[in-house]
Amino acid sequence: MQIAASSLSPSVPTPVADRRAKPFWREQYVLVAAGAALGALAGALFPALAADFKPLGDVFISLVKMTITPLIFLVVVTGIAQVGDMRAVGRVGLKAFIYFEAVTTLCLLFSLIVVRWVQPGAGVGHATPQQAEAVAKYAQAHVGSLSAYLEHMVPDSFVGAFANGDVLQVLVLALLCGIGLLLLGERGVALRTGLERITELVFSVVHVVVALAPIGAFGAMAFTVAKFGVATLYALGLLVGTAWAMMAVFIFVVLGAICRLAKIRLFDLLRLLRTELLVVLGTSSSETAIPGMMEKLPAAGVGRAVAGLVIPAGYSFNLDGVALTLPLSTLFVAQVYGIEMSFAQQVSLFVVMLFTSKGAAGVTGGAFAALAATVVAAGLPVEGLALLLGIDRFMSLARSITNTIGNAVAAVVVAKWDGEFDPKAWDDSVAQAQTAK
Repeated sequence: MQIAASSLSPSVPTPVADRRAKPFWREQYVLVAAGAALGALAGALFPALAADFKPLGDVFISLVKMTITPLIFLVVVTGIAQVGDMRAVGRVGLKAFIYFEAVTTLCLLFSLIVVRWVQPGAGVGHATPQQAEAVAKYAQAHVGSLSAYLEHMVPDSFVGAFANGDVLQVLVLALLCGIGLLLLGERGVALRTGLERITELVFSVVHVVVALAPIGAFGAMAFTVAKFGVATLYALGLLVGTAWAMMAVFIFVVLGAICRLAKIRLFDLLRLLRTELLVVLGTSSSETAIPGMMEKLPAAGVGRAVAGLVIPAGYSFNLDGVALTLPLSTLFVAQVYGIEMSFAQQVSLFVVMLFTSKGAAGVTGGAFAALAATVVAAGLPVEGLALLLGIDRFMSLARSITNTIGNAVAAVVVAKWDGEFDPKAWDDSVAQAQTAK
């Protein structure tokens, strides 16, 4: 059974189909990079005016989020139906879960070691009680217990998950509907065909939205530079510098090693998804990469059913960037207040973070909510979160990139692990991406 590029409907356009005919300056990743650069320049030269460009980035993110839930639902449902075997669906899910937990655990342990070594919070002044009001709303923004989390996975109504834009709830619905469609057998062929046509429509909408990415990147970057200043962008402090360095090591060393074990090159994957990664960098939202990944990876040989299951699930269970920054930021707060945590307390905190690192939203702010929940669960002063508010935007940039690359690697690894990978389609896609320089 092979569900790779051939499993896509022939009429679904691939993102690399016409690249050879495009001049360099018309490449989407070039336009996105130019938009972000112009935004940074506008923010530096005209900060008062550039701050008003924030809606451009917000609207673009909203447009992308608008397409995510129907896209996930349709791709997962049709992907499961194409598998034709319930055991295959369960097998992919189990392998994805094992991979997610192994990598997340590795991220948490790596971060704990780094924060103990660097001690970024040592010598920092305490936050004032007044600053706590600015972060109070985050403390209740994350699910606080396992039972509540499991209950949250199931939506109150069928349309409720779509209305709320909750990726995890939509994934649960899609799994149920895909299994139901699979059980219908021949009676469900017409319905599956109709859903595949609707999937093509949603992908066409995604292409229209992605064409606006340079404008969205311009607005988001202009606002960031205007609000925080050029100097802040280049002098983010020891905490942010540590986070960026740690995530760079994780991407190029850890994920690079995982890719080598899977017999692919990390840089080939990054080149294939460079447009999506630039959009993520410009908007500070990892969710903006979901539509592109769910189209490009199947076209590059990753089984469509595997991509449809692993990528959306990864945005709830495999947020590598969140897992890396949770111990760093939590122990930073402890260090700021001079709180020395015992080994037993750190083990307990590690178990808490295994849970709170799951389900954080892919948009800016969701990871801060997970951090707030972790700080509260650890009994640390919530006032310390006020120190992190000003730099969370810059932490979010690195988190979003790491989340995106981590989930892309996960999809490829699980596909190869499950035998749902087409090496020829991968080589062809990589070759086409290399010609667009």
